[in-house]
Amino acid sequence: MRKGPVPVPQSAPKKHLWPRVLMMVLSILLVLLLAGWLIFPRIINPDRLIRTFRYMGLRDRPDFGCIIFEGSANNVFAGCDEGLSVGSENGLTLFDLNGTQKAFVQESFSTPILRTGEDATLCFSPGGTNFAMVNSQGDTVLEESIGTPIVNADLSADGYMAYITTESGYKSVTTVRNPEQKPVFRFSSRTRYLNACAVSENGRLLAVSSLEEQDSAYRTSILFLHTDETLTDLETDLGSTAHYEINNEVVYELRFLRPDRLLAICQNEILFLDTDGACLSAVPLEEGNLADYSVSADGWLILALEPQLGGSSRLLTFNADGEKLAETETANRIRSVSACEGYAAVLTELYVETYDRKLRAYDRSWEVQGINRALARADGSVLLVSAGSTKLFIP
Repeated sequence: MRKGPVPVPQSAPKKHLWPRVLMMVLSILLVLLLAGWLIFPRIINPDRLIRTFRYMGLRDRPDFGCIIFEGSANNVFAGCDEGLSVGSENGLTLFDLNGTQKAFVQESFSTPILRTGEDATLCFSPGGTNFAMVNSQGDTVLEESIGTPIVNADLSADGYMAYITTESGYKSVTTVRNPEQKPVFRFSSRTRYLNACAVSENGRLLAVSSLEEQDSAYRTSILFLHTDETLTDLETDLGSTAHYEINNEVVYELRFLRPDRLLAICQNEILFLDTDGACLSAVPLEEGNLADYSVSADGWLILALEPQLGGSSRLLTFNADGEKLAETETANRIRSVSACEGYAAVLTELYVETYDRKLRAYDRSWEVQGINRALARADGSVLLVSAGSTKLFIP
């Protein structure tokens, strides 16, 4: 039998090695970039590229970032979205980075204090009766005289407002309002003075510092009150209320770092508490004076401590659980610190420097003559505030 032609076997398709080589090269580059970013954050910083494009054509404009306002020793400042909020004796003003006035609420504030949320700024004065609040769009959220002296106030990230007043017949009264300015909680204390407050996101928890005299000594408690529960008498209901006792020490400020974490700035220490009343961490202030501190919106804290008997100034950062993230020292006296998202700005007598939350240094400017406040911004730039104007440091 005649056999047909024998088929020739096809050769196996050639394997192209270039995709694997390309993937390997890209992987190596990614690892090198990551390592470089960790080791040399000052040089390899993605935000630097973003700033290059964002401020292209604006860096050389003398009016950009230059905000003119009426100077006063009592002025207080805070960043608000892309602009600047100024609290003064005459009211609350909001500017954008071009120096344009977006909002002004005229009120009398002898010693103005600012509280900021994600989209609003609240201004009040201890002992005064007026409130002013504006949002980042320039709308007036609140302009009110409540008729009773204000002791303290707070504003949550999502716009809940808490405040303490003194009213006839009570030692202290505390009120919580929702973002529409409707009261959702009110408690009148007959037995204890309340001197500091903080409200959590969604307005669910109110933290207050109570002060009472016992055996010729003051006793302080930090109380966590649920705003959806009625509290009739503090002494009767204290057993079922989460609280933390502090002996003979004044609490200056309370701030929620997260809905379940509270920061307490006290006379002799800084406390990190959970909402069950447990102390997670304490930072004693025996070896140094608290020069300044700032809380980032995403819940971390930077502290500046000045030595009592000479020596180096210390910078420390902590997360919301009170765990120390980093610590460093500088021979220069620290004038102010500011935290915003992933950045911190530290103003000393000679320069302003930006850091991340682990105190890795990024950029420095020596042009700080006449500057008394440095406000960190989310993109790594810094708003430098002087007596009556600002300028923008763009690394």
